[in-house]
Amino acid sequence: MRLSDLELPAEFMDMFDGRDIELYKHQEEAVRAMDEGSNVIVSVPTASGKSLIAYIAIYREFLRGRKSMYIVPLRALASEKYDDMKKLTALGMKVAISVGDYDDSPDFIKRFDVIVCTSEKADSLFHHDPSVMFDISLIVADELHLIGDESRGPRLETFLTAARYTNPDAKILGLSATISNIGDVSGWIDAKTVVSDFRPVKLEKGVMFNKMLQFEDGEEVHFKGRNELAAICDYYISQGGQLLIFVNSRKRSEDQARKLSTSLGEGLMEEFEFEPPWGSESDRYQEILSELIPKGVCFHHAGLSSQQRTVVESLFRDGKLKVLVATPTLAAGVNLPARVVVIRDITRFSDGYVGYISNTEVHQMLGRAGRPKYDNTGYGIIYAASESSMEHAWEYLVSDPEPVFSSLGKESLIRFNTLALVSTGLAKSVDDVMNFHQKTLLGYQTDISLHRLRFEDAISFLLENGFARVRDEKVISTKLGKTVSDLYIDPVSALILKNYLEDGNITDQRSLFYICKTPEVPSLIARSDDTEDILFFLEQNNIEERQSEDVFNAAKTAMVLNDWITEKSVDYMINRYNIGPGDIQAKVSSAEWMAYSLSRLSSMEFPEKRSYFEMLNVRIKEGIKEDIWELTAIPNIGRVRARRLYSSGLNSLDAVAGSRKEELNKIAGFSNKLSEDTISHARTLLQRRRH
Repeated sequence: MRLSDLELPAEFMDMFDGRDIELYKHQEEAVRAMDEGSNVIVSVPTASGKSLIAYIAIYREFLRGRKSMYIVPLRALASEKYDDMKKLTALGMKVAISVGDYDDSPDFIKRFDVIVCTSEKADSLFHHDPSVMFDISLIVADELHLIGDESRGPRLETFLTAARYTNPDAKILGLSATISNIGDVSGWIDAKTVVSDFRPVKLEKGVMFNKMLQFEDGEEVHFKGRNELAAICDYYISQGGQLLIFVNSRKRSEDQARKLSTSLGEGLMEEFEFEPPWGSESDRYQEILSELIPKGVCFHHAGLSSQQRTVVESLFRDGKLKVLVATPTLAAGVNLPARVVVIRDITRFSDGYVGYISNTEVHQMLGRAGRPKYDNTGYGIIYAASESSMEHAWEYLVSDPEPVFSSLGKESLIRFNTLALVSTGLAKSVDDVMNFHQKTLLGYQTDISLHRLRFEDAISFLLENGFARVRDEKVISTKLGKTVSDLYIDPVSALILKNYLEDGNITDQRSLFYICKTPEVPSLIARSDDTEDILFFLEQNNIEERQSEDVFNAAKTAMVLNDWITEKSVDYMINRYNIGPGDIQAKVSSAEWMAYSLSRLSSMEFPEKRSYFEMLNVRIKEGIKEDIWELTAIPNIGRVRARRLYSSGLNSLDAVAGSRKEELNKIAGFSNKLSEDTISHARTLLQRRRH
């Protein structure tokens, strides 16, 4: 079967360079199953054309006048899929992406034909209004195997359950890597399964031990020299390949990249003008990347800023970087294949001990080997440092990924979902809550009655803390409960924030501390050499919390955010706290939402405090003192440029709008074009304000 056999227009082929692609067997099987009106789970290796199945299904829904939702686990993946599907606008489709602002009304869905979103965003839309599901006829759940992941899985599980609960006619298309217990997942959503081990690029897997690389088919490659990793790189680069090397920590990724950049010599990267778009604020990572990238070798981890990661990914994707040393977060993120994948470390320090990583992680990383359109064969190599690890490495190659099990039974998740069910009116009793959970993967895999006490405790918690009340023997949401559910925050977080508001001692640093005490803000780890500074911070701000690991971690995170909103440089913060710009961005993203939540909660009982928290929200988002908040509203003017404008006397929108580009040109970081654009944008903002 070819694309043209599906009676798709020529413009659809434009998504694939105008080619009339012949469908693989599993793609054809999935399309036929969708035509029969079934829910479908497609479980095939990475880079085997799963997305095409989804795009065909989405376009066909559009032809029928129906809407689709494409759900991914990460924002970076959402951006990739959105960029892909924007090509469908040539066919008259309206495509949108929605990944943030959990307080958004779901009404926007009515204006689009397909919405790309994260599982958290999809679930938050349900929290606002379950009837939103009546507008959706197809839900594509990408990376469905991650439903077993403790951090990402529960939101997707809840949303898919809610979708089927409120609109049984909506169809689900699950796209997944191998799921060893696929019968559980398909049984849960009543889906047909399309399972294949087909890969368009053949994958050769092997183990490297004691300077010998041995593949499953018996082929051997022997290396000389002390640096085995460099030898592997040399071998495959000389054949025109690129390598992804996975290590178990940020430090190892940086150290290995430095070593390889020295061992492999100069000239790996093709000549090109290197002007990385880092933005206007430098940090030590910028300097390291600027040193490594021209050598054709680099590293990738969550400590890098999102802009830095984007640059590195783009250079690798374009073939300019030959070797990328990364932590496993990359394997679960963006689509970045390489001819060769080397898993350098198969152990990781976690929960106080060193253990082997999971089969699932290994399969996910090895699945990156082989670039469609460029390679006929991909090579997945596990490095073994000892005989025992060599035996374990071979076991990985013959073992299936671990089974997928629901994580929805955790107390915090039951509490969170129970509030959502009560606030939306889908549950008015413990039995109603149990009935909903019976339809989850948790309910499919376990006897849900075993969790009844937890559901009763969740209802009691909501009643005792003002999130719900009883009327006519039915549990209904209070205004507080509905607000907290709409904000998509843990009720425990709402209590922390509410108690802080009632305390009345409102300051920047105290606000940041209680924001960082909430479960939504992942805390930095306080180390022994942080103790003196943390104790001073707590005493200075009259924070009389019982000293504990959680309190110290929250205090350290609050100190980072306080430096951020008082405009300390990123480089200063990196060196002071031994963190990366990506860590700062992650804390800012979470804390910004909690500051917004504080403003919403304050408006209910302390309306006079709302404007303060609204300003705090802006300051956390931009990393600024209050005096330049107006200037950061100008596009492309961040914290550094805004402060430079202010220091030059251009301290308001009016001042910038009335200035001349020659004035701005004298300010560091302002080109002639940026100056013109800044003045133009300031004038536009003023016009909007006046109207």
